Amino acid sequence: MKKTVAAALTLTTVCACLAGCAPKSTFTFTEDNYPKMGGSLANLPLGEAVTATVLNIDREKASSMIKFEGSTTDNYIALADGEFDILLAYEMSEEAKEYCSEKSTELEMTAIGADALVFICSLENEVENLTSENIEKIYTGEVTNWSEVGGSDHPIIAYQRNKDSGSQTLFDKLLNLGDRLTDAPQETRIDSMIGLLEAVADYENSEDALGYTVYYYLTNMEEEKLGTSKILAVDGISPTNDTIADGSYPYTNDFYVVIRKDAAPDSPERILYNWIISEQGKELAEKENYVVKR
Repeated sequence: MKKTVAAALTLTTVCACLAGCAPKSTFTFTEDNYPKMGGSLANLPLGEAVTATVLNIDREKASSMIKFEGSTTDNYIALADGEFDILLAYEMSEEAKEYCSEKSTELEMTAIGADALVFICSLENEVENLTSENIEKIYTGEVTNWSEVGGSDHPIIAYQRNKDSGSQTLFDKLLNLGDRLTDAPQETRIDSMIGLLEAVADYENSEDALGYTVYYYLTNMEEEKLGTSKILAVDGISPTNDTIADGSYPYTNDFYVVIRKDAAPDSPERILYNWIISEQGKELAEKENYVVKR
């Protein structure tokens, strides 16, 4: 996994005015009062950078203080249960929304950046581009062979992610196939992002495979997988930071910083939340090569 060098920004105190308090007072983050942070795996580098910067510690120690594991849905549930104080996370699933509603927990979230759902296949596959219509027909079972989309006469093995994953939530939202989505066999339903990349890039019959993941994770955290797999253009547009930022790549979506809505104005999580959405926080996210919302 790629380790990005710690950002040059240094922050030892944060003005409480960011949280709506008197500008004369200050708040100092320490390892003891630092909010319990979790989130989506693709946001781990940002979580490390924020933690290292705010506490003025090295990246390795920062990584040990935060937890970006499990599914995105699991992380939202943990926030509602008080196991986390703040998240850096991708789209909230319907399951997570229902859980928060049942718990009467309101969340406050601000989009801090954008990412993209990208479709990947083996480097051995001659296809370079799929249309949005191609993708929909593949995942509804109407198109089953690569020859139908400009490739060789091979069956398409269309992998899917587990329902509570962030990338599956993005898939469901952006493609909106609903009940038309093919019920994938268990062997083509993958429960981790790295597992899906390996299925497309490394496993037997990988040249027939099609899968999806988020752009940042693949290109910044698992870029070695691009030695055996490739990202497909969609409707003739390849995903890049620029095409994600301007929205010309069709499958883009925001990611968020999230806290419980009842977090006190002077609580560490509220102060950190407001710093992350500030100009300093955005500059730090850009240093980590995220596409930042402005």
